[in-house]
Amino acid sequence: MALCNIVGDCGYLGFAFAAEGFVSLPKLFGACFTILAHIILLAYGDDQARVVAAEKGRLSKIVLLLREKAQSTIKFLPEFICKAAHTKPVGVPFSMLALNGVGLFTDAFLRFRMEASMAMGIQLVMGVLIVSGCCAFAAADFVKKQRAANILTKIAPTLLTGATIAIIGLAATTRNFFIIGSLIAFALSNIAGFFTKIRKEKGQHLHS
Repeated sequence: MALCNIVGDCGYLGFAFAAEGFVSLPKLFGACFTILAHIILLAYGDDQARVVAAEKGRLSKIVLLLREKAQSTIKFLPEFICKAAHTKPVGVPFSMLALNGVGLFTDAFLRFRMEASMAMGIQLVMGVLIVSGCCAFAAADFVKKQRAANILTKIAPTLLTGATIAIIGLAATTRNFFIIGSLIAFALSNIAGFFTKIRKEKGQHLHS
């Protein structure tokens, strides 16, 4: 899921550069923060890494290698963030990921006021859905009850799937290669999201 979202966010940044020749600060900040959050998610998903390590084949080795790279990449982060991410490997990254939705919404809102367009309207909807979906995933890690966590892990990917559907509209209106690539990556991430389980009784965090 983390790997798919990193690819998707890079594609969205590529679309912004290709379409406009620049990226607004809210959008750039949100996308970069999102990529960092997914790197943290990849680095600290210990339980899922054990599942991958048990698999045979080249793909599992590639994922584990990328996980090692992610761990080395985030060594510059303050120790308290690393400890928090290790304790809540889903809650902390997804709390950060919500800021990407805030950045998208802010960027679209400011530009929509100056010149209304279908693309900016779609981005407004995307921003709201991304914030809602990421907050639901984060809350699932912070709540104490298993039933509440199960409900939230069902709601979250549904909301994020709505954001992906919004990207379909953006891809249809722009026909941009980067957006189409992002759409495929986010769709794969959404599929993985529906298989997410956070087990409270054993303190385990399984993220597909």
